[in-house]
Amino acid sequence: MPGRYKRGRASLEQLHLPLEESDIRQNKKALGVYRDHNAHHAIVYKIGKTKISFIEMKKGRLVTQSIPDKKFFDVRQFERIEYPLERAVENFLRHGGGVSDSARRELLIVLQEAQQEGRVPLPLFT
Repeated sequence: MPGRYKRGRASLEQLHLPLEESDIRQNKKALGVYRDHNAHHAIVYKIGKTKISFIEMKKGRLVTQSIPDKKFFDVRQFERIEYPLERAVENFLRHGGGVSDSARRELLIVLQEAQQEGRVPLPLFT
């Protein structure tokens, strides 16, 4: 029986991310990287009045999804995490199961908007 996997510490890159104007724990509805109670990651690219649009990392092809914000936070239990958006987008785009055209387009748009606001350093990919 193989040994148990031991979770390591957060990388320095994660620990030194600047927080936006308000702490992410108080600003529940914000664009960025989220994780649910099953440790599935998602990138939120659009927040509407009642629905949240996101791309979730899962098996198979990555596609865009929209669900009511109540379900997103209360049922799926997604929480915003401090994870570099540039790295998350890069990982999503390199997903082995493939990425739909709409998901690819939204990922690149959210990254481009973050770079224009100065939240993500340039260049896009190194």
